[in-house]
Order: sequence, then structure tokens, then C-alpha cells
Amino acid sequence: MVPSGSSGEYHQDVTTSASNIPLDVLQATTSRPRFAAGPRSLDSVRMLRISITDRCNLRCGYCMPDGGVAFEPKDALLSVAELERIATYAHRIGVRHFKITGGEPTVRGELLDIIRRLRGIGDSEISMTTNGLQMHRLAEPLREAGLDRVTVSVDSLRPDRYREITGGGRYEVFERGLEATAAAFDRVKLNVVVIRGVNDDEVAAFATLARERDWTVRFIEFMPLGSSVFADADAAGHLVEAEEIVASIESVHGRLEPIDARSDPGVGPARLLAMPGGRGRIGLIHAMSKPFCENCNRLRLTAAGVLRSCLFDGGEVDLAPLLRTAEEGDVDDRLHRAFRDCTAMRPEVHGERGNRAMSSIGG
Repeated sequence: MVPSGSSGEYHQDVTTSASNIPLDVLQATTSRPRFAAGPRSLDSVRMLRISITDRCNLRCGYCMPDGGVAFEPKDALLSVAELERIATYAHRIGVRHFKITGGEPTVRGELLDIIRRLRGIGDSEISMTTNGLQMHRLAEPLREAGLDRVTVSVDSLRPDRYREITGGGRYEVFERGLEATAAAFDRVKLNVVVIRGVNDDEVAAFATLARERDWTVRFIEFMPLGSSVFADADAAGHLVEAEEIVASIESVHGRLEPIDARSDPGVGPARLLAMPGGRGRIGLIHAMSKPFCENCNRLRLTAAGVLRSCLFDGGEVDLAPLLRTAEEGDVDDRLHRAFRDCTAMRPEVHGERGNRAMSSIGG
């Protein structure tokens, strides 16, 4: 069941021992050197990224195609109780970091209840990625509910360009939310997707934030996931590799020095760099130029209950039927086999184009 070839074809009706649920497995297609097989045992899973909605209040060009996407019916989303059940099992097998994502998680009205329930499961770190537009009213309630950390996504510091990239977002609302987040939480992270010809001329300006504030500014290589405005136009042409990003920063701010990633809670796959005289840090997520599949320690849960082994490709298992059709005593056993089999389907190295849109996966 583990993808190992390079045909790029879908293989239908692959089944897991968990419940005979059909799976789609996309074999990785890549011209890069292949890594040794990535971790494929449950012992390697330490993070579960939980998408709680596929809806969003922005329409960013690297996430959605022209015309937007068809959202899941609300009754297709996992309930709060179902999310709690899955997270409880995940904690039992060693997951100690839950990352809440979307879509945009702040548009789900039950967000605070979800955070409280995750907090009640046991010792774990709970973080969230958001576009920040609702954080002026939610930052403090989220902290009180038990959220530990926040990552804010933003791809331009120029109000007009921000509005263009996001499909109508108001920069002043974002800025208000960012400051509220920084007031409520320590060690704020910013995620910046660098896109050639769109915002690559702002790299040094974003790095200035890491010099002036105690923030981690993470630059992310553009990843073509499913259909989106930028991926459909010129996926390869929009890519700015991590080393070019570093060169842009160093040309303005001086030489960057590597620092131990373990010094930054929840750093995940980011490579961390220190800036001379800077209060914060620079992070690089180079999923395209230097994939880190062999060190992957996470699984992803979509809002509709699909457990994915990889952001790009690999295999997936639909957990919703397991929760909704199994006898109560069988649920944990089915979840165990589903998690085990999904982990076993991690690709050796992901392909160059994802097989699902980012909005449906949770980034």
C-alpha cells in the first residue's frame, strides 16, 4: 500500500484493514533525489493538524481558484464531539501537539468549545493558524480557553497588494488582529508564502519585523496544492526557493546564522535563523526545494473527517464512517488501525503538485 513508483496515477480501491474504506493513493512523481523512506510507524506521529472548517473569509490566490471552491455542507463536517474523540485517541498514542487550521478556523462558531475540549484531553500543546481578521475580538477568549500559540498568515505589508492577494481583505482589520494576537500570546509566528512576481520584493520588509519584534517570521516556498489562481497560471514560475529568500534578507540585514530549531516551541519543519541584532527569528519552510519527508511527524485531519498522510499526496482514510457506524466498543480499535494504515502510506517524497486544494486540507 505504500506509494513507491513514479507513475503519478491514482490507484483506486486500495483498502485498509481498518474498515474496508476505499482509499485514493497518489504515487509521488518527482525528478528530485529520493529520500530514504520516511517514518511510517505510529511511533513517529507527534502532531495532528485538525482542520475544523473548509470555509474562509478571504480568497487568497495560492489557496483557491478563480471563482472560489465548493464548500462541504455544514452537516458533513465533524462535530465537536467527533473531533474530541479523534483527538483523545491521538493523544493516547503519543500526539502532543494539536494544530487547529481551516479554511479559516475563526469562522467556525464552536471554535472556543473545541479549544476547551482539546485542553481537557491532557498534557499537550494547542496552536492555531489564522489570517487574523477576527483576532481583535477572539485573541483573549482563545487564550483563556486554553490556546497556547498562534501563527498568523499574511503575504503583504502593503494594503493595496494585501487586498489584491486576499481577494478583498482589509489590511487595517488584519493589522488590528495581529496586534491583539501579539498582546495576548507570546512568541507570535507569521507565515509568509513567497510568490515570484507577486510579493517576493517584500521579503526584506517582512524580515524587518523579526528584527524589531520578538516574532518568528517564517517564509514558505510556494506549494501548488490542487487548483488555485497562482498554481494554475504558472506553478513552477512562482516558486522562490529558500536560498534565494535568504540571499534577499542578507542583502539588507546582514548574515543570518543557524540556530537550534528545538529552541522554538512547535517549530515543526522550519529551519531557523538568527538575524544580527534582531529580537526575533527567521524561519524557512522549503517543502519544494528540500523536502523534509523523512522527518515528518504529523498527520492531517480534514474538516469532513479524512485523515491524510501527507499535505501533497500519499494516502488517506475517511474516519467519519468509523465514528458513525461502529459500535461504541469498536471505535478505538478502528481508529487505531486507520491511523496505523494512514501513517504507513506516507510517500518517500511528495510530488511536485498536491492532489487536493489547500482549503480542503488545512495547510
